[in-house]
Amino acid sequence: MNDIQNYLNDLLTIDCEVQKNLQHLLLVASGDALEAKSNEIKRGIREFKEKLNEMKDFTESFNINESGSFLSKFTRSSPQSDSDSSSSKEVFINQLQIEKEHLSNIENRFRNAYLSAKIKIEQSERESLFGGNVSQEQIEVKKRNLTSQMLVKKNNDLTSKFNEVNRQLKWTQNQTSDILPVLKESSNSIKNVQQDFGLMKSSISEGRRLLVRLGRREFTDKTITILYCEN
Repeated sequence: MNDIQNYLNDLLTIDCEVQKNLQHLLLVASGDALEAKSNEIKRGIREFKEKLNEMKDFTESFNINESGSFLSKFTRSSPQSDSDSSSSKEVFINQLQIEKEHLSNIENRFRNAYLSAKIKIEQSERESLFGGNVSQEQIEVKKRNLTSQMLVKKNNDLTSKFNEVNRQLKWTQNQTSDILPVLKESSNSIKNVQQDFGLMKSSISEGRRLLVRLGRREFTDKTITILYCEN
């Protein structure tokens, strides 16, 4: 496991690299170079954060009193602390907080430097496009060319969208053509079922009438039988 000295040395190395890249960021002359340098700085910031997380875990899992002797040599902030081992952990936690604040400062500087460099590149590109010794007529020609290019791009985009809509309509039409026979067959099946239900309803009604008649006949027969037996 790394001790405190190694952690602070690693942070110092990462910090130096990030600071160097921040200085170079303001000197880039193209959008591609700006993005490439920005990615290097972001990678350095990620490494800085990872190292701080390792230091935090180290604080929680390791007896910080054993490594307090390193703190007086590798701190950015304060005068040398005393050698009292009881305060070593507190000093190390304070140092960790200082490093976090330093990281926050680096991130703010990076955002400001990135915006400044981007604005500078955009201004340079505009001046290259319209400035210098270019005549007014040439500027107007460039503007017309840019406008024409934008119109062509919009026209191509619209054409692509119309073609996509046309393909969707054709697909829907084909799907509808496939579904219509199925719907027709289902409709015929429903009609046949309705006819069968009608026949069953008629048969049930007829059966009910017969049952009523049989019931009456049975009642009449029972009455006649009773009267006959009494006589």
